[in-house]
Amino acid sequence: MADTTAAPSGGRALFVRQSSGLVREVSVRNALFYNTAAFIGITVAWAPVFYTLAFVPIGKKFGLTSYGWTAILVGICCIFLGLIFASLATVMPRSGGDYVFTSRLIPGVGPFFAWVESFTLVFASLAVIAFEIPIVLHNTQISGDIIGIGTGVGFFKRANGWFTSGGSVTGWPGMIAALVVIALILLVVIQPTRRFHRIVTALGAFGLLSWVVMWVAGLLFVHRASFEANLPRYTGFTAAALQKAAVTGGVVGHGFSWSTTVLPFIMSVILFQYIGFQYSAYIAGEVRGNIKRGILIGVLGALFFAVVMNSFYVDTLGNRLGTTNMLGWGINYWSGKPTPLGQATALPLASTIARPGLWPIWLFVSVAATLWPLLLCPVYISLISRISLAWSLDRQVPKWFGEVNERLRAPLNAILTAVGLCVVLAILQNFALLPHSIAPPNGKLNTLWAFGLIWLAFAVFTYWFAGIKPIANAVSTSLQPGKGGALSYFNNTGITLTIALYVIAVIIYIIVAIKNRVSGVEMSLLYKELPPD
Repeated sequence: MADTTAAPSGGRALFVRQSSGLVREVSVRNALFYNTAAFIGITVAWAPVFYTLAFVPIGKKFGLTSYGWTAILVGICCIFLGLIFASLATVMPRSGGDYVFTSRLIPGVGPFFAWVESFTLVFASLAVIAFEIPIVLHNTQISGDIIGIGTGVGFFKRANGWFTSGGSVTGWPGMIAALVVIALILLVVIQPTRRFHRIVTALGAFGLLSWVVMWVAGLLFVHRASFEANLPRYTGFTAAALQKAAVTGGVVGHGFSWSTTVLPFIMSVILFQYIGFQYSAYIAGEVRGNIKRGILIGVLGALFFAVVMNSFYVDTLGNRLGTTNMLGWGINYWSGKPTPLGQATALPLASTIARPGLWPIWLFVSVAATLWPLLLCPVYISLISRISLAWSLDRQVPKWFGEVNERLRAPLNAILTAVGLCVVLAILQNFALLPHSIAPPNGKLNTLWAFGLIWLAFAVFTYWFAGIKPIANAVSTSLQPGKGGALSYFNNTGITLTIALYVIAVIIYIIVAIKNRVSGVEMSLLYKELPPD
């Protein structure tokens, strides 16, 4: 593509645009699996654990839990979001997603909003990656547990000691294991674009096969009675203990309630589960053929998988194992209390307890499910690199940062920077290097603050009842004597870090705007055209 502004005889103009260097090598099938890999993560194996993340009662009505019905409700709403993304990508088929859309659509303040929005999205994505890396290690432990239960081999029965220090995946064992995972992520993400998408598609298809196997085998062979009978033998827990934990934790509902004290919190968790189904719109500059058709199929196809996994899939299998059992296991996990085998509520593990003789089937599912959180990471880094490319084309970051490598057909510098930040986050997660007041309780980074960032993308209804109102109430409580004060509450919940990211984004925007103005760049013209193809 030619420059959009001619260069004067004395040299190149300040406002010269050239081709981005991206190539349209992504098929409709690639786009579908790109989106699917971006959202599934741990859902295939850990689906029931999200029943209790909202810490609200979960009941049943007409064969589905309130979680399942909410998943369908949110899915219906997300159809419109998918249509919006497909429409925007059709008229602005450029990589960069929301950054490009917002900066070009909103007069005047659009570039500022686009920068702040995308800057925080990048850090939220890094936090999700940091969250997923330990999950890969925990799923590896779970695979070992499954072999241990099935074969009785001592090495595998001690799988919970792998990668651990003091019983937790942390310290040097956790760090070394995390570096191995990051190396695998880097190996995938630095492949040329066409090969990268082939890898994502192949592994994604393998993962979806494991989902089907888990669902079919679970419905055929798993029964609540056998799960409850075998639970004490293999884990030392009883079903009665799990059910008591569910009641004590306040997560057992009767029927279901969509009141403003329940629905917004479940919706927030569901949204966290769905985030990523629309991400092919962020690589629209690389989708070949009919852009609208490709993005629409990719987005709505992935959304279909997301809705089914978080409603019929989790509810039918949860029912086979006992929904209250799953609630008790889950609430103990999120509350930091003892759980069966010290692990999260994983369907392959629970199925192994119920039918240990079929452990090869459950192992297949567990190994495939371990690939999902691993696969999510290079997809998110790819997403980050495309946003970085759009930034560099708009002079919001240096040109070299988003420069497209000719071999990879991708912004290599942005990719390596994102991977480097993942290493930094892994260090902060595994070693107590931060002040306890900032990273409670032990000075190690807790990436759950990413949930708060992702929630900010939802509707006003969710903002108020699941965000602003509870925070206001909690701050009011924290001001009471002996409660630690508002600052302590903000630090413990990650709100301080979230606010700090927004402040940093604003400061960077102001600095860059001043720099460009001093250099004589007419920024108002920049946002009146699309980034180059």
